[in-house]
Formats: sequence, C-alpha cells, structure tokens
Amino acid sequence: MKRFTYLLLLLSPFFAFTQKRLELVHEKAYTFYDYQEKVFCALDDSTFIWKYNAKKEKWEKSPIQLMIDLPFVKFLNDFVPMFDKGTPLYFVSAGCGVVYVKNGNTIKRQDHSFYHMNQYAGAYFMDEGEPRIYGGYGLFTNKNIITRYDTTEGEWYVVNTGINTPPAGIRGLIKKSNNHYYVFDGFRGIGSNYFYQDRVWSLDLKTLKWKNIGRLNPKIQEKRREGFYELFQTIGNGYSCFENEIVSYDFERMRFKKYKFNAPKLYKKIIQVDSLFLLCKMTSQYLRYIVISDSTFLRKFDFEEGDIILKKTNTSMSTLVIIFSFLSILVLLILWLLQKRKKQIFNRKNKSDNSLLIEAEEFNQTELDFLKLLIFHQENGLEISYINDLVNHDQPSIDTLKKRREILLKELRYKLAAKFNIQQEEVFIERRMENDKRMKLLFLNELVKIKL
Repeated sequence: MKRFTYLLLLLSPFFAFTQKRLELVHEKAYTFYDYQEKVFCALDDSTFIWKYNAKKEKWEKSPIQLMIDLPFVKFLNDFVPMFDKGTPLYFVSAGCGVVYVKNGNTIKRQDHSFYHMNQYAGAYFMDEGEPRIYGGYGLFTNKNIITRYDTTEGEWYVVNTGINTPPAGIRGLIKKSNNHYYVFDGFRGIGSNYFYQDRVWSLDLKTLKWKNIGRLNPKIQEKRREGFYELFQTIGNGYSCFENEIVSYDFERMRFKKYKFNAPKLYKKIIQVDSLFLLCKMTSQYLRYIVISDSTFLRKFDFEEGDIILKKTNTSMSTLVIIFSFLSILVLLILWLLQKRKKQIFNRKNKSDNSLLIEAEEFNQTELDFLKLLIFHQENGLEISYINDLVNHDQPSIDTLKKRREILLKELRYKLAAKFNIQQEEVFIERRMENDKRMKLLFLNELVKIKL
C-alpha cells in the first residue's frame, strides 16, 4: 500500500496535466521548440507533425512535407534537432555535415556540404544563430575542435581556439553562461581505452581561448564515472537528464542541484522555453510528452546541491608523509634506472651495430614522423588509420586522406628499398588485427634497421 501511494505521488504531475499528454511509440521521435511558430513540436511520422496548442492545452496534428534523400527512420536516428531564439529549426547530421532546415511545414536540405562522419557523440549547441559541434569521434580519432555551420554559405568551418584546448573526447556537456561556454563531464581516450574527463574547461567567447578552471565535483554524476551509459542531454537550458537524476547548473554562482527519483529513466528530456516546460517521460511501451508551466515541479523530488568545481582542501600531515615517501621511492627508482641505463649504453658500444643512420636530408618531416611512429609501434604493429593524423593538416575529405596516405607509403617504400637493397613490396608488412579483422596493422621489415 505504501509503495502504491508513493507511486501516485511520483506521477502526480502527469495526472494533473492529462489533457496535455502526448504518447508516441517511436523511441527516436524528435521533440523541439519551433521559435518561428512559437510552439512545441514532436515528429515521429513522415507525413505529419504534432504541435502543442497552448490555448486549447492539447496536441494537434499538422501535415509536414519531408524533402529528404534518406529513409525516414534513418533520418530520426542520424540527425540532431537544434534550435534557438530568432533561428529556424535545424536538423544536423550527428557526425557533422548535412543540414536540413524546417520552414513552415516543409523540411528540406540547406547545406552544400557532405556527411563528414567526424564528430559523432559530440556536444551540439547553438551560438550566434548557427549550429555548432564540439568534440566527438570520427575517422578513428577523438576530437577537441569546434565546428560551426555558416548559414549563408551552407558550409562548415573549424573555429580557431588556439593551442591550449581540452583533451579530445566524446559525450561531454556544454553550457553557456556569462559570455563563456563550459565543457565538462565527458570521456577521453583512443579506441576502447576511455577515461572519464573530470576537468571543467571554459571558453571565453570574446577571446576564443580555453581555460582549465578546475575539477568537476564527483557528486554531480557519480555513476557516469563508472563507464558508459545512455546520457540524455537537454537543449536550450541548464538541465541534464541521466538515468534517474536531473541536474541543473548555475555557472554564475558555480553551483549545481541534483534531483533524484527512484524510477529509472523517468525523464528522458526537459526543454524549457521561458516559463514553459516540455517533459518527456519514458515508459515500457512509449514516450509520454506533457507541457507544464509550473517551474517548481522538480521540487517534488529529493535533491542535493553543491559547488560545480571541487574545492581544494588543506593537505593533512598524513598525506604529506605519504607524498614524501612516494617521492623518495621514486627518486631511488630513477637513480637505479639511470645506473642500469649507463650499463646498457656501455654494453651497446661494445657490440656491433648494423643499423643505418637516417639522414634528415633524405626524408621530409612527415616521413620522419611516420618512421618514428612505426618504430615505436613495431612490437604490436601500427594501425594504418594512425597515418591519417600525419596528413590531416587541413581537414580534407576521406578520399583525399587515403590518397595522401598512399603517396606517403609509396615514397617511403621507394627510398627504403633503394637504401637497404630490398624489393619495395618487402619494406612494410601488413597483417590483420586479431580481434578485428577489418583493421590492418603495419610492421617494418626486420631487414630495415634504422636510427633516427
């Protein structure tokens, strides 16, 4: 009986606004606010769109014309709706590139770009009326760049933010406040080796310079640090929805509030426009959408608050002892390693060395960098995709990257074959990765012994 009473209390906001309810089966349905029509919308069908009539307090169907060149289901899965005051509604390819725009009851393509496939799981946001993407994953690398969509030219450009940038990563959050953007709570790493990003970075929009302002308070999202799980990020306000928590951020005061509820994934999304809230609740069968004007509805749940940035604490005496002991051991270890290194160098000098010294004049800088990288990965092999980073200096297309990579390997085969008197096809050895046969590993022939 107590559990039933609690459940009624938990769901009371939805019962109080039954007339405002919309239930959709499609899990990937788009929900957004159309600033041009000043109305909440939901899209889960290729022929019509749901619009919320605020005066009648109910959802109504309206015809929609989709001028898209892909299946509707793929459109729902692969695009992100982006909107802001004074702008039309944009649907941006999740990996950056293709852009569709809603004008009236028509959705059609606007860009002159292509599918970049370069910033999946990035942070999507609007700035100065333009869609932008921070970070993400694509072409076998994580990103820490900001790309902006030029609405006039229909093309994407990289925003120059200098050298000091946050670590490349995915699934981070980005919030705007006081003429700054704050990036935090994501993952960084390469391949399957991902690490939680616990640092908060701010981007000054006047100078376009990044600054590391401190460590994110782990109380904000403790489960997120344990590994990947589905993140429901909101658009257009300071809320983020997680599995069973809603977090609000106040970067003016650098404070957060975390609202907790027992039902897992109770809310998938919250969109706030002025005093109106669009709530998306997950059930076992469908997504339920309601519109409310009660800004205090979150107060019905238990919450905790605190500082966004973890404050530094005074180091205790015991901590100092531990640090001193660690440093002492580290110094002794370094001295031992140096002594061992001296012996190795001495022994090496007394042995014949058949390696050839590569002169800098014989190879350009890109070739030298590639040889260093190949020698470093000689034991386990170098993923061919790593070569892309050496020739990706101007964000070219995928075809251009492949051509540059082939030219680099061809030139090195020619030079090294002539230097070591072997066949060109024998210079590099290609093997398939054991755990992923799609990936190729590159090894240097044992006959090619060089010094850089």
